[in-house]
Amino acid sequence: MPKAKLTLSGGQALLGAAFLFAFTNVLVREMADMWGDQAQVAIRFALVWLILVVFTYLTKSEKRVIPPTKRVTAIAYSLIAALSILFFTLSVQATTIANTLFTSNATELFVAFLLGSILLGEKITFKKIFAIGLAVIGLVLYSDSILVGSAGVIFGMLGGAATALCNLCAKKLKGVDLGAIMRLQFGLGAIFMIVLTLTFSPNDILRTVSIEGTIATLLFALILIAATRLVLYGFQNSDINIASVILSSQLAFGALLGFFIYQETLTQPEMISGLLILCAAILGGLAQKPTAKDIQIHS
Repeated sequence: MPKAKLTLSGGQALLGAAFLFAFTNVLVREMADMWGDQAQVAIRFALVWLILVVFTYLTKSEKRVIPPTKRVTAIAYSLIAALSILFFTLSVQATTIANTLFTSNATELFVAFLLGSILLGEKITFKKIFAIGLAVIGLVLYSDSILVGSAGVIFGMLGGAATALCNLCAKKLKGVDLGAIMRLQFGLGAIFMIVLTLTFSPNDILRTVSIEGTIATLLFALILIAATRLVLYGFQNSDINIASVILSSQLAFGALLGFFIYQETLTQPEMISGLLILCAAILGGLAQKPTAKDIQIHS
């Protein structure tokens, strides 16, 4: 009798990605003493690309390529993803983790809703509206944070907008081999970030060498591989509207991590907001129906 295969729905994959992305905010701060802001993004991307190439070679995996009709979209996805991570890196070092995730998720939610509804013509059901409504109510409770007008808030909003565009590209890459997408994303992203680093901060590359910074750098690369595969899988098997709501649960995860690791205390509205967004994420996951793609093995 064949063994049952463990598979993920799009919602489960996105919920896992949300936690991993929230945890990367902690690693950004741990890497800050060792690397410059732009340099740490470049080294992360370069490490991930190297790991992917070595893994493909050692396992003798079939090296699939991106179809010519999808290459422009894949290149756009790669460059926007690099910018998105750079904005998050700058934001999380200028404000609290909760504020970074609030501004990014609020912006991403509205941008994704517009992109999905207008450009992709995705159907808006009652469950989706209700889930998005819970998330919006939760984000409104954070409105005082945006009035600060700090660099952290501004970069957080830019990161959210870039993430929504990135997710739109991921949606259009449905059916393309995930390994091929990731090799292009991190290879091209590394080159892009190296150019930015050498152009704008050539004197702020390596600040100091430490064991903690080295471990955080390697761990970040491994987590980025796992989270990227999960988010690509999730968005290729979910509507962009509801998928963005599920990913917004990283706000709740991030707030909790900030509290337990950095003692970043939350106000009552922030706590209520986190619970509402987590409820929206759970509702969004329950509202999804498995498709044929959800039960296939993805490389």
